[in-house]
Amino acid sequence: MLDQRGAKEKGYITLKEAAEIANYTPDYVGQLIRGGKIKGEQVYANVAWVTTHDEVEAYLKDKNRTVSEEESSVFFAMFHQVSSYFLYTLIALCAVALLFMQYVLYVSIDAGLDKTYLSQAQNNETQSHTGVTVSSR
Repeated sequence: MLDQRGAKEKGYITLKEAAEIANYTPDYVGQLIRGGKIKGEQVYANVAWVTTHDEVEAYLKDKNRTVSEEESSVFFAMFHQVSSYFLYTLIALCAVALLFMQYVLYVSIDAGLDKTYLSQAQNNETQSHTGVTVSSR
């Protein structure tokens, strides 16, 4: 990653400066960089983009051009794809864990209810054999 001083030394310009040259908004110039139409690099730990005056001029001459794969951020695209797979895998694992916990909860509730009903049935059976009647209120 570049820092601001290193970018200026290498001849890079900010998106605001590039937007003034091309008569676009800085956001649109950033979109062109991310879309591979203009070569650019990120500074400040992936926060801001910079490009060169020559790249902006080359784009204005040929708006259908694309920056080659080597020049664009191939690493970023690969990282984004891997992180997407990781995120989906993590979501799936969380869903499986939640379903398992729900199953355990239902089984424990069912076992508790079974114990309660069995003890009530045994009490009723014992009371019916001894001849004791229980009055309901």
